[in-house]
Amino acid sequence: MKLKDFRKWMKKAIFTTAEARIVCFTDKPSVLNLQLHQWTKSGDLISLKRGLFMFSDKHATKTEIAKQLYYPCYFSLEYVLNLHGIMPEAVFEYTLVTTKTTRRFETPAGVFAYRKIKREAFAGFDSETLMAEKEKALADYFYLRGDSFKAEDDFWKESRLEATATNMDFKKVFRYAKLFKSKKLEFLLHSFFAYAKSHQTRR
Repeated sequence: MKLKDFRKWMKKAIFTTAEARIVCFTDKPSVLNLQLHQWTKSGDLISLKRGLFMFSDKHATKTEIAKQLYYPCYFSLEYVLNLHGIMPEAVFEYTLVTTKTTRRFETPAGVFAYRKIKREAFAGFDSETLMAEKEKALADYFYLRGDSFKAEDDFWKESRLEATATNMDFKKVFRYAKLFKSKKLEFLLHSFFAYAKSHQTRR
């Protein structure tokens, strides 16, 4: 099959090898694999991971890519905290959570890093955009990164987390935190919010 015919029949911007076989039903698997390789080499396709491709000139959102790479998932942690101004430092990869094994994919469309959380805590995000609420992103962040945290003012000062400047709903954070059933998580959050409240008062 010629590329122009394949493009005509393949309606999706992102597709798997199995889906390509449905479109190229007359081609042998070995011939199809060679065509996909050649189209990727010529720049017409982008290989996101083994068996997953994207047309280089078709727009695909980060949400579509993330969902195709590894599902179920939603954007959270540093990426979402940075979007809300809670974490001011630049973030150079898309950070997500999943109920599956932790994985990381380096693709031409960016790095997508997935961290595993328990199924009971898989909540607090928009089902369309896969974006976590800022309160859930903070709870996820403290749960997954908390091993290196210290419940001390000096540590929170160095962390530069800006919870006081973003209309953070502290009660909602704790509702999400309870899904993890972790006393350490709640202890760290109480310490952080006590520091944040004190810092806000002094401003």
